[in-house]
Amino acid sequence: MIYLGKGGQIPYLAKDKIIKEVDNLLEECWDGVFPVDVELLCDGLGVSIIPVPKLNRMFYIDAYVSVDFRTIYVDEAEFEKESPRYRFSVAHELGHLLLHQKYYPSSVKNIDEWLKISRQIATDNAEFQANFFAANLLVPSDEFAIALNKYYNGDFLKNVWLASDGERERIFNSIRRKFKVSNDVIARRIREVFPEIERVEK
Repeated sequence: MIYLGKGGQIPYLAKDKIIKEVDNLLEECWDGVFPVDVELLCDGLGVSIIPVPKLNRMFYIDAYVSVDFRTIYVDEAEFEKESPRYRFSVAHELGHLLLHQKYYPSSVKNIDEWLKISRQIATDNAEFQANFFAANLLVPSDEFAIALNKYYNGDFLKNVWLASDGERERIFNSIRRKFKVSNDVIARRIREVFPEIERVEK
């Protein structure tokens, strides 16, 4: 039996509890080097990563975790590029593995059934939680704040508005390279780490 909360959702999970899971994983399996090595984290958990040709084209997904939660299957093209998209997909699946494993049945017959069940469980709560987990895993808050304030003379919230568009792009490109994530993840982490930014006028 799969237990889902009210309205068929995986229950609400406080952000601080998700961050605690992230911190525990980094403490146990990470070597402290940026960008965070998602493959090293998987090794530490005993989880294999297996590329699947045309996974996205066939099933419209970039990755999924196996029924026994010991393997993460990823789209082969993104795997070969070691792209930010691939890294986030693996981090996202690690989020499902650590946060949602208890909501899945213990056995299914085939990949089609597994993906169907996964989509049923991949509700708004579950996807938000896995995305929040992945973003915090790849771009830890403290290190992100240090990186931004380094480029913005110790006061990101004030000085981001004073930089030219070209300077801002140069800085963000450097930060993306440090963490090896997409523009969307950087934008998300700015909103999460510096929530005041949306209330500050230029």
